[in-house]
Amino acid sequence: MGIKRSNPLVWLVDPLAPTSADAKEAYRFSWSQMAWLVPLAIGIAGLAVSAVGWATDPKQFYFSYLVGWVFCLSLALGGLFFVLIQHLTKARWSVVVRRIPEALLWSFPMLAILGIPVILGMHDLYHWTHAELFDPTNPAYDKVIAGKEPYLNTPFFLGRLAFYFIVWSIVSYKLYTRSIAQDQDADPSIPAKQRFTAAWGLALTAITVAFGSFDILMSLDPHWFSTIFGIYFFAGAFMSIMAVTAFTAMMLQRKGMLKGVVTVEHYQDLGKFLFGFVVFWAYIAFSQYMLIWYANLPEETLFFRHRLEHGWEYHSAALLLMHFILPFMILIGRWAKRSLPILGFMCIWLLVMQWFDLHWIAMPILHDHHAMISLYDVAAWFGLTGVFVAAFMYRLSRHALVPQNDPNLGASIAFKNS
Repeated sequence: MGIKRSNPLVWLVDPLAPTSADAKEAYRFSWSQMAWLVPLAIGIAGLAVSAVGWATDPKQFYFSYLVGWVFCLSLALGGLFFVLIQHLTKARWSVVVRRIPEALLWSFPMLAILGIPVILGMHDLYHWTHAELFDPTNPAYDKVIAGKEPYLNTPFFLGRLAFYFIVWSIVSYKLYTRSIAQDQDADPSIPAKQRFTAAWGLALTAITVAFGSFDILMSLDPHWFSTIFGIYFFAGAFMSIMAVTAFTAMMLQRKGMLKGVVTVEHYQDLGKFLFGFVVFWAYIAFSQYMLIWYANLPEETLFFRHRLEHGWEYHSAALLLMHFILPFMILIGRWAKRSLPILGFMCIWLLVMQWFDLHWIAMPILHDHHAMISLYDVAAWFGLTGVFVAAFMYRLSRHALVPQNDPNLGASIAFKNS
């Protein structure tokens, strides 16, 4: 490839040297440095408040940090799924917006480093890390958790996490660097190479994301298990990347970029995906609930029992109303998907709901006798998301805003819904 690599200080944020000088005028990033400095400042402020929580209430901090970290991870994984599927299906309509999720792909190395506090807080986060649970002579011995020891043990858990991030980083690196290389050299073999990577990358990503969701979120409650949980996590992640892509495109256009490139036709398709995955998330959530209710096994029903008492029942009702019913009613019409103010509002709304859903999954384990949203929950969310968005905007600013030599770019610009 004819592109230079970044210097080691920038490599963690962007492995490639900037190529924006070679971008066509219509595809150049023209926003000021404030595009990434402002979220970075918000991120630093949020993390500073979180640090106070680390010093005063470590257990609350670790749970708050975990939810914020998984929120960012879900956006990156949603972006990876989106890019993989577009290449595998030879999608044309999405070429003009594909660079936005592509700019999220190289988030995994940074997220791996930002995940160090989660590793440090494993004893507070994951009950199964307590050695006394596995000792039959100890009063705290737990027969159910002890039976899961071959899988739920710290060395294997850390090994799996490392494997997931290595897989996601390798797949992302190949997709991202080839796309940027195509901006410099319209090599006709690149689309076929992207599809080949997508073919094996999608299978590996699907498996690792499913097991990653089991490990990072589901094992917070080690008695509980649900084989559908990986799909539930995927549904939220894919819905979120639709919201991020549409909202980022709107913001770029407000700053005078991508005019006449991203049209209302593309927003309508992004809105369709957004609506579709709101429904799919609800379908998977109901399927999980219905199967657990029908089987009525104590180790499974406990998950919903914790979320239907001590105030968490109001959070559960709010999740149903605001994550599904209201977005369903608002986004069902064609007009709503073509109205940028409404679609933009729903993008932000559903990103908040993605965080609220992750909070609902994790926090009843910490606060099992009273529902609450802590200041440190919000601070960690804003802090990590601010840093994540700053890195995303910085990467976006260094290259063309669309894959300018993609052979389907013209068809994508001219795309119209039938």
